[in-house]
Amino acid sequence: MKKLKVNLKNCYGIKKLKYEFEFNNKNTYVIYSPNGTIKTSFARTFSDYSEMNAQKI
Repeated sequence: MKKLKVNLKNCYGIKKLKYEFEFNNKNTYVIYSPNGTIKTSFARTFSDYSEMNAQKI
């Protein structure tokens, strides 16, 4: 069972987000929400995280 646990706090305006994505029968999630809610902040947080980990390699 493939899972991704997300526990974000104070990331680009995301006050708190705790969620577990399960990738049992799928490999993609779609985030749909009105403008100005969370999408760009979520993407920027993961972009920063991936760049931080790339620098460690």
